[in-house]
Amino acid sequence: MDDRELMQALLDSPSRHAIVVTDLKGNITLWNRGAEGIFGYSREEIVGVNAERLFIANDRRNHVPDKEMRQARREGCAEDFRWHIRKDGTTFWGDGMMYPVRIHGRDAGYMKVLRDATDQKRRHDEHQRLAFVDALTGLPNRAELYRRLVDMIGSAQRHDELLVLHLVDLDHFKDINDSFGHMAGDAVLRTAAERMREVLRTTDLLARLGGDEFAVVQPGAHSMDAAIIVAGKLREALAQPVSIEGNEIRASGSIGVSAYPLDAANTEQLMGNADVALYQAKAAGRNQYKLYEAPVPR
Repeated sequence: MDDRELMQALLDSPSRHAIVVTDLKGNITLWNRGAEGIFGYSREEIVGVNAERLFIANDRRNHVPDKEMRQARREGCAEDFRWHIRKDGTTFWGDGMMYPVRIHGRDAGYMKVLRDATDQKRRHDEHQRLAFVDALTGLPNRAELYRRLVDMIGSAQRHDELLVLHLVDLDHFKDINDSFGHMAGDAVLRTAAERMREVLRTTDLLARLGGDEFAVVQPGAHSMDAAIIVAGKLREALAQPVSIEGNEIRASGSIGVSAYPLDAANTEQLMGNADVALYQAKAAGRNQYKLYEAPVPR
């Protein structure tokens, strides 16, 4: 079998991988059956067409096809982990590599070997999403709160704005679980999350820290008066009774409020000071909010 027969056999063999060869300008010269199956173009339709047609519009605007060829030429290979577009307009996640092709020591083009990894990509993205989402309420969890709080503090610093943190704890939640069961307790938590979300702006961040603890981050507050208004709305929303299977359950909330940069210089201080204020709200009888007050030096 000579080289031409070997190449033809390679192109015609059944494969789950696309093998695409281009010239130095990116025009497609060879196209295997795997590429036909993945992209939907027959060999007759696609040979001679520039490979940029296989990239989504945003990548074409950002000159990704050219950058990929330059990287392959410079480094010997280029990773191709991105969305691509099929003949019918649908997209898929490609997982592949591009290599430079040299004949008799001279650059002749490029070869890309690629597979459709859409299912794996979506499973990975969903796993990543769930790692930062509270399963019961669908809210961001503690890890996501900390991650986003760091960014929000950075933004507040750049724009010289006030960032307010409200820590919320449902009052006597253990008694609800003990009296009505954990399913009722879960329903109360979901209802509490929905009611708090209803009184917040779309720019505010609501998260569940775990158990009966929630956090609200209020960016761009003009003064602590704005923080007091939000804390009052949260308290009123949580004070409304919850009806579950004919039982009227009351689950008020205690709220501790701290602000950056008035009370804290970083995320840890902001969380710690809000927790101090929350403890003070509980000690004062619950179902109320307290603003953090720095200890008076003796």
